[in-house]
Amino acid sequence: MFTALCAAKDESPSSGTLLSQARSRELWAEGTPAVMMRGRIEVAGVNGTVAPGDYAVDWVSPSKWREEILFANYQRMRIRDANGYWQKATLDYQPYLMYQLTGLLDVKTALRVLSIQTLGKVKKRQRAGIQQTCVDVNAGKRPEKRTDHVLCFDDTGALIAIEYPQGDTPIPPEVSRIEYRDFRSIAGKLIPFERQALKDGKTVASLKITEVKELSPINPAEFSPPSDAEMWPQCDDMQEAAIKEVTQTNYPPAAIINREKGRVMLYGVIETDGTLSHLTVIKGVSELLNGASIEAARQWRYTPAQCGGKPIRSELSAYTEFWPLYY
Repeated sequence: MFTALCAAKDESPSSGTLLSQARSRELWAEGTPAVMMRGRIEVAGVNGTVAPGDYAVDWVSPSKWREEILFANYQRMRIRDANGYWQKATLDYQPYLMYQLTGLLDVKTALRVLSIQTLGKVKKRQRAGIQQTCVDVNAGKRPEKRTDHVLCFDDTGALIAIEYPQGDTPIPPEVSRIEYRDFRSIAGKLIPFERQALKDGKTVASLKITEVKELSPINPAEFSPPSDAEMWPQCDDMQEAAIKEVTQTNYPPAAIINREKGRVMLYGVIETDGTLSHLTVIKGVSELLNGASIEAARQWRYTPAQCGGKPIRSELSAYTEFWPLYY
């Protein structure tokens, strides 16, 4: 008598299928009824203090929505139309607290894979007793290139975490992990009502949704941008900006002698000619290192973002790192 031994068939979905499933459950998508969302934000500032804030979205369609973020000393409003979004803010740059909120406010953006990135193989693992299916998002055109981040999904296909590896730098990333939880069904979509950004296990930013309901009646005046708002073009076939030339950052000798080290975070605008304007230090280390970072960034050149083949302006958060050889 012969016994047939059959290997179990791998039922794991492909990496592309995982992302497609998660995107189909995203609230801000075509076909979702008009809704309003309200929430509370907390963000750890540069000096370690926690700043509370409010978050509000009135959404009609992918090309018609209004978003407001309000902190004690900072306010930003965006109003979307068919050509992009109008923005009005109390600062002419995005401060560090807005960098910390990346990935929390818009899950759709978190699920986006850029044209210069590739998806790795699907991996199964357990974390905190939860079975997860994870996918590496790699930099470059080949899967063996450096991993930018890792997307992890639960057994329902919902995105529950994003991990950012440290890589070869001795300085940990500003956000090492984002977690999504307390999922609830809204308008046929599965929405995480609690979201946290962590650094070395400590929460640096959080969003707690307090209300989601039908937006009715719709007030057209709320979607008219103020006269002093600035337009930032967006399109469905938008090509993101890409770095073209990077000037090596000078490590000032005096900073080395003083053992100054760390990461300098910068804000800038990539202009249509590929240069950077509005360069601002949003998280600094020292006067010497901050100045060296700005000086280097002035020399960087980009291939600007494009809509319909035409170059457009786009905002940028970037950083330079300094650590001595003895580190």
